[in-house]
Amino acid sequence: MTKLEYPPLFRLYELEIKPEKKAEFVALGQRNLSLSIKTEPQTLALHATHSDEKGLENLIFELYQDTAAQKRHQASPQFQKYATFAKNAIVNRKVVDLIPELLLEKFDFLGKGTPDKITVKLAKLQLEKASAAAFKAAVFSEMHQAIVLEPGVLAMYAATVQNRPDEWIFLEFYQDKQAYAKHRETPHFKEYIKKTTDLVAKKELLDLTADTLVSQGNLNYERGGK
Repeated sequence: MTKLEYPPLFRLYELEIKPEKKAEFVALGQRNLSLSIKTEPQTLALHATHSDEKGLENLIFELYQDTAAQKRHQASPQFQKYATFAKNAIVNRKVVDLIPELLLEKFDFLGKGTPDKITVKLAKLQLEKASAAAFKAAVFSEMHQAIVLEPGVLAMYAATVQNRPDEWIFLEFYQDKQAYAKHRETPHFKEYIKKTTDLVAKKELLDLTADTLVSQGNLNYERGGK
């Protein structure tokens, strides 16, 4: 993997969609993301998912090399068409600015498209005060081992919420449910749980359904890494 020297721009959009607008919203989103990843080298990854059965609670994760790359994406024709439609499709909108902590992808992550049975997991953690350093060391060790040792682990992102360093967000991609189950039984995952159980004050786990996932692949960034 080629390490990024500077932290990329990472942002989460939480969007509630009108039921009657859902199908067109997903279609325009797919077009926007698919064209953008092919024509914008500095757009690193774009992931559109939803968390509810009806597909109305959307979570969209965006990674850009920098602010300039995001602005180029937002000026593209495909994004402009999507954004124009989205104005009348979105009921509620929340933007969460994230600070990348560790971003790891397999070399060919999504290189052959989105696997039919891909499993996407989101975790939101609130740490106990003064536990950030110990937690970071444990989670970095676990993620590095997972991406190297487990074929079914496709990508793992860890970030903190801007201006809230005790709030962590994890976005993880597995080949399928079986790969996720195997991951939870590995020695490195169990060691991570052992070391961090007392460091976490609150945890929320969500199963996400993939709508459109795209990435340049081979993403590798570590905050404070060598």
